[in-house]
Amino acid sequence: EEAFALKINGVLSDLSAPIDSDASIDFINFNSNEGKQVYWHSSVHLLAQAFLRLYQDAKNGMGPAVDGGFYQDFAVQNFSSDDLKKIEKEMDKIIHEKLPVVRMEVEISEAKKYFTNNKYKLEILSDLMNAGEKSVTLYKQGEFIDICRGPHVPNTYAIKAVKLLKVAGAYWKGDAKLDQLTRVYGISFPDKKLLQDFVTMQEEAEKRDHRKIGKELDLFTLHD
Repeated sequence: EEAFALKINGVLSDLSAPIDSDASIDFINFNSNEGKQVYWHSSVHLLAQAFLRLYQDAKNGMGPAVDGGFYQDFAVQNFSSDDLKKIEKEMDKIIHEKLPVVRMEVEISEAKKYFTNNKYKLEILSDLMNAGEKSVTLYKQGEFIDICRGPHVPNTYAIKAVKLLKVAGAYWKGDAKLDQLTRVYGISFPDKKLLQDFVTMQEEAEKRDHRKIGKELDLFTLHD
């Protein structure tokens, strides 16, 4: 498996991180849990970039890697799960643009200039400033910039296969009193065969789902 990140003295870092003294180095790839987290977090940025290209009035909120993939929250109008294929296609286009993923460390006051149209990112920066932070790490790929600790894959072309799985509702910061957002879930792999295996496994699991089988055999009914 190809390495796309480093561990320098036990600290996860970008592949491009400078090493200016003796250090213990480990190469990180998709075979480890840490590698999957880096890969899926990079895929969040890919999803957000594609989404914002297609829905220019949308705003991206939180977007972490999670067990079994990733998600990104958006404030967006007139969006449904029928649009997922269109976004996947745009993600694939960005992959093939081979955009370098560049780390930037900037003062928080400077960072705010990149997010003047996104109240969610401005709120995150204000929270960091209130916590006593002076600077913040941003990651840039093409026209897309986001606040993120990283590390990330070095280039969008490192992400080989993506699939968007479902859409759900979410609240900003998980608070029902705050804005309701649209959450898009996805998964990605460094090999198209791994994605196909995942899809097959999901289909097999669905066939065996006791709720589906039970209804088909008329064993029971489900009521909300």
